Amino acid sequence: MHTKSIIAFTAGALTAGSLAFLIAAGPEHDEHKGMDHDTDNAMGEMNQDDMMEQMMRLATPNEHHAKLLKAVGSWTAHSSFVMDPAAPPTESEGTMVVESVLGGRYIVSHFKMDFMGQPFEGIGYNGYDIAHEQYIGTWADSMSTKITYMTGNYDDEGNLVMIGTATTPMGDNPMKIVSTVINENKTVDKFYDKMPDGTWFNSGSITYTRD
Repeated sequence: MHTKSIIAFTAGALTAGSLAFLIAAGPEHDEHKGMDHDTDNAMGEMNQDDMMEQMMRLATPNEHHAKLLKAVGSWTAHSSFVMDPAAPPTESEGTMVVESVLGGRYIVSHFKMDFMGQPFEGIGYNGYDIAHEQYIGTWADSMSTKITYMTGNYDDEGNLVMIGTATTPMGDNPMKIVSTVINENKTVDKFYDKMPDGTWFNSGSITYTRD
């Protein structure tokens, strides 16, 4: 990191730390809505050095971010989705380029594909929220005006399970993506929609092969 960047980061962190410390110690702090009371007390008891230490911990990439960085590179994507239960799945070919951004704190994926005869493009950001101990992701594409937000963690089988809300012509509905790393050069994402009876329907999958 360049010297100017270090100075700018340090100044910003000190300013934020000072503001957080003043807010925590302020007379109106207990009146803030939507915050856990135990968290309020913990912040109130922190001195500025402890506050800065915690801020640095929350800002420093860890082993979870390192897992995400393994996806950096160029991939060929093959998708298969059920558009009509009475018809064969719709299959398409595409590409995905994954880059590391913001000092390895996030990865950004640029996805392109011809889907049902139309060009389709999407952008996704993925990271790990240290404070809440969960993976996070956002997704925006050329077939929607909504940004989808998802959160999740690894299950007992070693799959990353992310859950969010999909917007469809029939309204909002819970969705789930289960990512399975076959090896360092192949990953499979399976997509699930929640049915009225509470079960999950596997609506399709995308297989990524490293170029």
